[in-house]
Amino acid sequence: MTGRFWVLLLVVFGASALSQPNHQAGPAQRGIVLPFAGPGGHALAQAVASGLGVAPPSLAAILLPDMPWQGSYDLAAGSLSTAGGARLAREITGASWVLVGQANPQGWLKVFLADARGVRSARFSRPELALFWTAAQLGVRAGRWRLEAAQNDDLARLAGGDLTVQNPPLPLPYYRAAVALRENGVASLLIIEQLPREQQDFWSQVRQNRLPPAYQALVDFSERRRTEALKAARQLAEGRVYERLTALLLFRGLEDKQWGAVARNLTEIAPEMPLAWEELSFVAFDEKNPRLAQEALERAAALLPEKNLYWTNLGWAHYLQGHYARSVRSSLRALRLEARAREEYAVPAYNLGLVRALYGDHLGAREAYNLALRVDEGSEFEAALEDLQEAQAPRLRFWQGYLAERAGLREQAIGHYRNFLQNYPKSPLAAWAKRAIQQMEEAKTTVSVQRLMLRADDLEARPFSAGEAVFPEVRLEGFPYLGSGTLVTRLLDAQGQVLQSVQKPVSARPLTTGLVQTGAAVRLPAEGGYTLEVLYGSASARLPLTAGKPSLARQLYTAGVELRNLDNAPLLSSAQMLSPQGEALVIQQVQLALREAAPSARRNPSLNRPLARGPYSGQRIVELLEKADEAVVRAFLEAVVRQPDLIGSADVVNSFVSWLQDTQR
Repeated sequence: MTGRFWVLLLVVFGASALSQPNHQAGPAQRGIVLPFAGPGGHALAQAVASGLGVAPPSLAAILLPDMPWQGSYDLAAGSLSTAGGARLAREITGASWVLVGQANPQGWLKVFLADARGVRSARFSRPELALFWTAAQLGVRAGRWRLEAAQNDDLARLAGGDLTVQNPPLPLPYYRAAVALRENGVASLLIIEQLPREQQDFWSQVRQNRLPPAYQALVDFSERRRTEALKAARQLAEGRVYERLTALLLFRGLEDKQWGAVARNLTEIAPEMPLAWEELSFVAFDEKNPRLAQEALERAAALLPEKNLYWTNLGWAHYLQGHYARSVRSSLRALRLEARAREEYAVPAYNLGLVRALYGDHLGAREAYNLALRVDEGSEFEAALEDLQEAQAPRLRFWQGYLAERAGLREQAIGHYRNFLQNYPKSPLAAWAKRAIQQMEEAKTTVSVQRLMLRADDLEARPFSAGEAVFPEVRLEGFPYLGSGTLVTRLLDAQGQVLQSVQKPVSARPLTTGLVQTGAAVRLPAEGGYTLEVLYGSASARLPLTAGKPSLARQLYTAGVELRNLDNAPLLSSAQMLSPQGEALVIQQVQLALREAAPSARRNPSLNRPLARGPYSGQRIVELLEKADEAVVRAFLEAVVRQPDLIGSADVVNSFVSWLQDTQR
C-alpha cells in the first residue's frame, strides 16, 4: 500500500526575493548568495557573499520569488537549501549562478552551487573554505573571509523585510528599495545595479498584474479554466525546470495522462529534484513496475532521507518484488521518522504488519497492526484489507478477520476467521480465532439519546414548539467494536406512521467502542404529540415528543439573535430563552431596556418629532420607548425573527429605533 501526497495547486507569492550587486567584475558579478539554513547560517552566507563581492544574502532573500505552486521550494526540492532549491532559485532569478547552503550544529557547512554547468556541492569542516571553493568554481579571486558578529536573527529579520535592524550589512536604503520593488514594482537605481534584469522584470510584471506563464497557468487552474490551464501545461512542459514542474502538477490536477511522461523527462534533465523521482515512482506503481518504483524511490530518498513517504513506499515496492526483509527495514525506518517528527501515518505500519504476517511473525504482525489501527483515521484499513486479499495466502485470512473485527465489520470478520479455521485448524492462531468468533456472535450495538437540541451541538431544548427542528445527540456503543454506518432520525405521528426520515453517515475509526454523534434534524410540523426514533444498524431508541405553541424567544434563539442592552450586556441567558417562560421573559427584558433608554432619548431632537408614516404615524419615538407596550415590542421582535440583520451585533435599543425609522419608508 502506497501513500500519496496530493498537491493543492494555488499560486503563492511570498514575501521573499533576490538581488545581487556589481561590486566585482567577471563571473561573480551576476551571481547571488542566499541565506544558509541552520545555526549561524545567515552570518556564514554573509561572509561568503562579502568575499565574492556580491549582494548580502539578506538583501537577496527579500526579492527571491516563491515558486508558483503551494509549498514552493519545499515541495519540489525539499527546501531552498538543497541542490534542487539552488537550481530553481537560479532559474527564477535569472542569475548567472546561485549559492545556497546548510550549516549544522557540529560546525560543518554544505553548499550547493548552481550555474550553467549544473549543480555542484561540497562539504567543509571549516566554513571559510566554502568561500575559496566557490571562487575556484567560478574562476574568480576570493576576497578576505570576514565573519561578522552580526546577530543571526537580525539577518533573518532583514531577509523577511523587517527594516528595524540596527546594523545591517548594507545601508537601510538598499533594503527599503528592495521592499519597494517587491510591493509596487518600481526599481530604484540602488536595486537596478544589484539585480539581474529578469528579476527586475518579474516584480514589475507581478505588480502590473502580468504574471509569468507558469504562475498564470496555476491561476487558471485554481479558477477552473481547464482549457486554458491544459494548453499552458503543454507549453510549459517544454520549458525550464520550474515550468516543467508546474506542467507536471497541472497535468496531475487535471487528471491528464501526460503527467507520467513529464515526470520521466524531469528525472533525466533535473535529477536533483526529489519531486520528479517521487512522481516517477507513482508512474511505476500504476504501470505495475515495482522495480522502477524502487529505483525512483531510492533516488528520492537519497536526496531527502528524512521524508518518511519515500521509505513507506519503498517498503511497498520491496514487498511487491518479494523482498520481505528489505520491506521490513524500509517500513521500520518510515515509522522511526514518523516518531521523530511526531507524525502518525497508518500506511507503513499496515505494510509492516502484512510482511510480518507473511513471515509467520504473529507477535510482530499483531504489534504492527495494532499500531496502524490506533493511528488510522478511518479509511486506510480498507486498503490494508485489500492488500491481504491480493496476497492470496490463505493463512492471511486470520489477519483479515483481525482487522475487520477491530473496524467493526462483524460479518466480514466472522467469515474470514471461519475460513482460516477451516484451512488451519491446528494453527497457533486457531484458538484466538475461535474466541473472536464467539465474542462477535455475542456482539451488540446500542443507541441512546443524550439530548435534543434546536441547533446542532447545542443546549438541551425540550419542550419543543411547533415548526422547530429537532437535532438528536446520541451515544452509539458497540461490542466488541463499533463499525461505521448510517444514523437515521425518524419522526412518527400518533398512529406510528413515519412523517419524516433523514440520514447521516457515521465514520467510526478502528478500535472505536463508543461515539457521540449529532443526528440529522427532523421538523415538528404542528402542535401535537409525536415519537422521535433513532436507528443505527439493528439498534434503535424511541422517545415521545410534544410540540407546543410557537415561542418567539426560541425563534430568536434559533436565528442566532443575541439581545443586548446599551451596555452590551445580554438581556437573557440561553437557558432562559429556551425555557417555557422564554417568550414572556424576552418581552419583559426588552421593555425594560427600552424604558431605561427613554430619558436619554428625550435630549435627541430627531427622536422627539412625530413619525410621518407607517403604523406608528403621529407618535414620537421617545413616547414609544417610554411606553414600550407589549404589542410594539412583539411586532419588533417578530420583524427581527424574519430579518435577524435588524439587530445583528447591535443592541436592542438602537435596533428598535432604527426599525421604527424604517417603518416610515
